[in-house]
Amino acid sequence: MKNLVGEKKEKAVLVLDIGTSFVKLGLFDINANPIKDFQVKFEHWMTIKSDGTYIFNPKESAELIERGIDELLLRSSNFEIIAFSSDTMASTILGLDNNNEPLTEVYTYGDTRSYKELSDLKAAINQKKIYDETGCPMHTSYIPARILWLRRTNAEIFKNVRLWTDFSNYLLRRWMNNKNIPLSYSVASWTGIFDRKKLNWNESILKSIELEKNSLPELKSYDFNLVGLNSKYSKRWKNLVDTPFFLPVGDGVSSNLGVGCNSEKKIALSIGTTGALRVVTRKTDLKIPQGLWAYKIDPENSLLGGAFSEGGNVGLWLKKLMNMQINFEEIETDDLNRELEQLLLRSKPDSHGLTVLPFLAGERAVGWAENATGTLSGIRLSTTQTDIYQAFLESIAYRFGLVSRRLMTVLGEECTVIASGGAIKASKYWLQMISNVLGMKVSVSNVEQDTGKGTAILALVGLGVKKSLNDFEFEISDTYNPDEKSMIIYQNAMDRQEELYSKIFS
Repeated sequence: MKNLVGEKKEKAVLVLDIGTSFVKLGLFDINANPIKDFQVKFEHWMTIKSDGTYIFNPKESAELIERGIDELLLRSSNFEIIAFSSDTMASTILGLDNNNEPLTEVYTYGDTRSYKELSDLKAAINQKKIYDETGCPMHTSYIPARILWLRRTNAEIFKNVRLWTDFSNYLLRRWMNNKNIPLSYSVASWTGIFDRKKLNWNESILKSIELEKNSLPELKSYDFNLVGLNSKYSKRWKNLVDTPFFLPVGDGVSSNLGVGCNSEKKIALSIGTTGALRVVTRKTDLKIPQGLWAYKIDPENSLLGGAFSEGGNVGLWLKKLMNMQINFEEIETDDLNRELEQLLLRSKPDSHGLTVLPFLAGERAVGWAENATGTLSGIRLSTTQTDIYQAFLESIAYRFGLVSRRLMTVLGEECTVIASGGAIKASKYWLQMISNVLGMKVSVSNVEQDTGKGTAILALVGLGVKKSLNDFEFEISDTYNPDEKSMIIYQNAMDRQEELYSKIFS
């Protein structure tokens, strides 16, 4: 008979994963595995406009997340929730008043309206010095130019902002009794105003954008936690009253740790809607290869790599544009995808004569070109739909290749790549191509909810339930090894792509 008085409840971590497209909530066991039937997922609505707007409403999103927590807790009475752990898309920024109430929308990394301010800022600062100190290239994805843009376009509101912080930090300020909530080094690293060497806000960049240090949160490592909901949420979430809430981390960190990429021997490659190639390093004198970023995880560890605005979104766009797929959303199960995959598997590498720059959503790594757009070169009357589709997939793989070349100058030893993400895992053709382009063995992660798992891992290690990041299991479903002939073809094609890039963006 279950649920007898005094019966021990199963321990679980409640994980909140704040993504750009979706928000996920779930319970994870003490081995950081998702607990079946205790997972909630819902869409995260953004306001996106052609002028570069990419924002969302903080209160609406907070209320949506809170209803999700309500739903999960209603079904979780048989669990002892030993930690609340969060990860978040980065970077985001909003302004709060003296009562921690939002005065602005939440501006995301995808908002590009600060490009003019960025240009002015680049001319005014020592970019090389700031890049080395913050680990972030100068780009609209980061906070410095956005602060200048907000001051210019929202002067009155700007004057009334007491604190600039990120969305995940706002949530904790909304829920906790203690209103002075620090920001983790991880989330701060994504802002472009954090000094990765001093573990503090960077004084040079703050001076350049005329922002006071006291208008930003304090800083702590991710394992700092708080206990004590305020009166409103203590009544609403009774089984979280004594639960420690850990500081949120950037979702890239969680994604790496969730597939077992917690050292320099394993590089995490993810392609979902967008893409990234990242590695965890403990190098204390880390020199960042040009075009990459370095974000602190904690005082000892950094996340080094590059992220892309292109990934599975490009494939979806192509299928819709060329009427290859009527239903824009269902990409993994219809017959068309299976037929397309078979056509691609029979194709030869770079056999179409096309060169593509896949910047349909702008460029981040490795060139960080402002207002970059996509380019398709070499098209002929003989060019087919499959040729175009293949060329775009190859072009995305080459961007990963460019990041990989730079990573290897730091790592300097043989590594294994662990691939995850719905878009890449759906295509054996793309997986083999990635292995050929990188010239490395690529193993496919079989981990369910890798980002959530990584976030749970951080909480379990932070609590001392597990001793280290190595005390967890990570399944692999398949492995791909590079083909030497294809490697040579792709290297030449990658060089051709770089030539086209230099002609357009130099």
